[in-house]
Amino acid sequence: MGTLLALGVLSSERAVAEIFFDTADPFVAPRETISVDIFSTVITDHIRMDRISDDGSGSASNLLLNPGYNPPLNAGVSINEGGVLIEGISTGIIPDSPEISGILYSFDYTVSLGAVDGQLISIFADPSGGAINQIYANLPTGWEYVTPESLTLTVIPEPTSLLLIGFGGLLLISVIQRPRIRNF
Repeated sequence: MGTLLALGVLSSERAVAEIFFDTADPFVAPRETISVDIFSTVITDHIRMDRISDDGSGSASNLLLNPGYNPPLNAGVSINEGGVLIEGISTGIIPDSPEISGILYSFDYTVSLGAVDGQLISIFADPSGGAINQIYANLPTGWEYVTPESLTLTVIPEPTSLLLIGFGGLLLISVIQRPRIRNF
């Protein structure tokens, strides 16, 4: 029984994502710009992310790689074409580990103008074309290469649209409830 319990605890620990794309608020509006991070709850040594993509036609800018990693540091290049946001992120690999955790990488993401209410947008490590997307991390099971878990954003109406809908509803209510004067 103790062995089964221990295996259950180990399995549940592995189910928790240690490295993932993250943002402060996953609810976004069309044209909104948010900060997206690759975040780690464990110590990491180096990064190689050949391609970060989305499925929502957004764009990436202001690329920042944690400066605590070993040089050479390459924050990548904004592509913003065909669903590909960023290519070519990498850090140096030397035996003396820098032991970085928390925010490993950050960029600004601008939601497409054409995004619609309720649309789900995924930002992910894109393996197409043989791209390698890995972060060397010290997991509970030892040092392993990990691909960050994707991030899902949900599009909500812009605040201006919500105001217009609200005013329209108030106008409709006032027209319906307006007393009618009858001529006798």
